[in-house]
Amino acid sequence: MRALMRVLTRALLSLSLCLPAAALAQGVSAFTNVTLIDGRGGPAMPDMTVIVRGRTIESVGSAASAVILKGASVVNGRGKVLMPGLADMHVHLTGGWDGERTDLLGFPGYLDALLYAGVTTVHDLGNMLPYVQQLKQEITAGRLRGPRLFMVGGLVDGPRPVWPPLSFSLTAPEQAPGIVHSMKAGGADNIKAYVGLTEPLVAALVKAAAAASLRVIADLGFANGSDLGIRAGIAAYAHAGTRPMADSTIAAMKARGVSNISTLAVLESFSERRLANLGFLRDSLLSASMPPWFVTELTAHARRAVTPADTLRRRRFATSLTNAMTNIAKLHEAGVPIIAGTDSPYPGVYFGEGLHRELELLVEAGLAPLEAISTATRNAAAFMRDTTWGTVVPGRRADLLLINGRPHERIGDTRRIVAVMQAGRLLPRAQLTFAAQRSVNFRTTGSALSTK
Repeated sequence: MRALMRVLTRALLSLSLCLPAAALAQGVSAFTNVTLIDGRGGPAMPDMTVIVRGRTIESVGSAASAVILKGASVVNGRGKVLMPGLADMHVHLTGGWDGERTDLLGFPGYLDALLYAGVTTVHDLGNMLPYVQQLKQEITAGRLRGPRLFMVGGLVDGPRPVWPPLSFSLTAPEQAPGIVHSMKAGGADNIKAYVGLTEPLVAALVKAAAAASLRVIADLGFANGSDLGIRAGIAAYAHAGTRPMADSTIAAMKARGVSNISTLAVLESFSERRLANLGFLRDSLLSASMPPWFVTELTAHARRAVTPADTLRRRRFATSLTNAMTNIAKLHEAGVPIIAGTDSPYPGVYFGEGLHRELELLVEAGLAPLEAISTATRNAAAFMRDTTWGTVVPGRRADLLLINGRPHERIGDTRRIVAVMQAGRLLPRAQLTFAAQRSVNFRTTGSALSTK
């Protein structure tokens, strides 16, 4: 057994093979001589050793002083970085690639794509309640492989929902408790207020959610980042505002503890800035996980004949992206918690890889690499009021990434993943690729958008 472990460790460090799940699934394991990014925003710490027992981080300390029990599985991580698993706090597991057409049957591939990219936690911010309820149930029970899943259930929209199959319609304040009860019974962790709601309806939803010990995340369209949601008592905006935010509004968010989920990647998608050069599709996180017909359809979309309407839309969303980046920088400077989210999937924003792009855009907006990493680790866990994950600290769940790079200096190095550990178990990354999936490969179906 020891000889086998030596062979597997050498294979891991040579980057030529991902360790099988059994190698570190049992007992005690140790990552030695790593540079540690603990997710709390502090500087990277060289020559550290992290010991994991079962599902939990047991100890974190200098490599020189670490005591490793005989029989522990040891990975010498010299020259590499150990950091927390990442969280994407705004996804829609309805599937597809274009943000509108759905692929509910393709969920195994989407869940694997997230894990392959080191995303060990996700928050689904709007879905068909029974469907996402079952996904959460089966992942939690260990019968389905996937990231830890938080969810809001369905969107709570106004009388004419934008996404009818995913929505509950709230037209009067007295309906709010019943809708919240349905979501709570379905396992919702938060409630999502959507663009069709007036301020009184958002306030009624917040009140009903609070009575059920839930909080409201709001996507209010052009009112994102405005005083409307703050006055109504929301816990977070689901997107950075696309119009310049007033200093008084930012101060109110800080004072009332309102967070902001970034989603810069989806604004970049709408501007089509990323689609100008399709070289990003060769990134291993995409080439290993995205269905080939998605690549074909996305390429055709990017190379279509551009209409005057397309040009106007691109310009409008380019301005929106610039405004959102400016807002993020001001919010961060003011101490408003920024939480990384992508709104995956949209053109150029795919499950898993999209979060790495989001981190790059956060750095482009002005955050330091370590600060960007914290938006997808510590800040995500803090928003969920869950102290069991998100940082590399004794007692936390052992969701860890081993990186062959220096992401604390170059944020793009978060992509250079050697190994993913989820709850103390090294995942078989080679089995998470699209080519390795043995299920039927389904095609997307019709749009979930309203046709009204």
